[in-house]
Amino acid sequence: MMVVGRVTSQNYEDALTKSILFFEGQRSGRLPPSQRMTWRKDSALNDGTESNVDLVGGYYDAGDNVKFNFPMAFTTTLLAWSVLEFGQFMGSDLQYALDAIRWGTDYFLKATSIPGTVFAIVGDPYGDHSCWQRPEDMDTPRTSYAVTTTNPGSEVSAEMAAALAASSMVFQAYDAQYSLTLLNRAAMVFDFADMYRGSYNDVFGALVCPYYYCDGSGYADELIWAAAWLYKATNNQSYWDYVLKHINSLPQYIKRMDTDGMPVSGGSFAEFGWDSKHAGINILVSKLVIDRQLNPSPFVFNADKFACSILPESPTKSVTYSPGGLLFKPGSCNMQHVTALSFLLLVYSRYSNDAQRGIQCDNFVVPPSRLVQVAQSQVRLKLSNQWIYVLL
Repeated sequence: MMVVGRVTSQNYEDALTKSILFFEGQRSGRLPPSQRMTWRKDSALNDGTESNVDLVGGYYDAGDNVKFNFPMAFTTTLLAWSVLEFGQFMGSDLQYALDAIRWGTDYFLKATSIPGTVFAIVGDPYGDHSCWQRPEDMDTPRTSYAVTTTNPGSEVSAEMAAALAASSMVFQAYDAQYSLTLLNRAAMVFDFADMYRGSYNDVFGALVCPYYYCDGSGYADELIWAAAWLYKATNNQSYWDYVLKHINSLPQYIKRMDTDGMPVSGGSFAEFGWDSKHAGINILVSKLVIDRQLNPSPFVFNADKFACSILPESPTKSVTYSPGGLLFKPGSCNMQHVTALSFLLLVYSRYSNDAQRGIQCDNFVVPPSRLVQVAQSQVRLKLSNQWIYVLL
């Protein structure tokens, strides 16, 4: 065990600014005059050419130059949700957050512009990962890969529908026509994802499995997730009926794939990330059933179960914590779990507080403020406000 670093203060405003700025560094395509990271230049301006479609734009995945639309769409959904919940607290960064969302949704409109086709990947991950190149200089293949009616990919299509639906709500107050465009496209893409069911794992094979965003939890959660967002955005009863019809079909235990391609099993109620939307569905829908006085089962129960699975003192805790207090889930890239689960705790704390209810953890009730405390402790650790212990 080794102790690494201590900083005695944290600046949430600065962390927010830099987190949103990060997305500007990941931009693909023709950069706007407002680009703050001026060392980045235009790149990948011919994406989609061989498929006779404009796929310029979007975000590069990480340190590579591939555009994986499955995790990109999840990121956009979460950005939109964060603005819906906390945009009023973002200050001058709100406009940059809106820009980050729109950079994603503009690209998704392009990727879903051909009926019966959803583009899911741009770039060859194996060729790309064999080189270390700036996006401005890359000479690796920019092949476009799509799911279709005959080769479906419900998880990537449904997640893009969720991103478009959530983002449509964000832009209602800023650009009503654009909001409507996003919502109409979300409905169309959801219908495609649901009507032509199948996993993009089977379509793309080694392009995604086992190393590059292989879907280990199935596509049912993405379909329900998208339907829930569409219900929230439209109040259309058919989407709510869809959620109710399919929610109990989700497995209690799921297998997700970590980024090393290794399977990791766990209770579905505590999973939330680019692969598994289970906990997010229950948190999102808990607000809908409480506000609209609908039957809270099983959503509020499962949302409580999720929160209790995270709380360190809970008898039903299903995650582990490092000696320094950092939440840990098996698999690589642990900070994605810390961030996503902390976000859900904050959101559920707001929902529970608004409903004037506590969180039921077996035989004791936890106040909503406790969820904020746990989430804040994780953010402090991410910003190195306390001693962090690393197991070697």
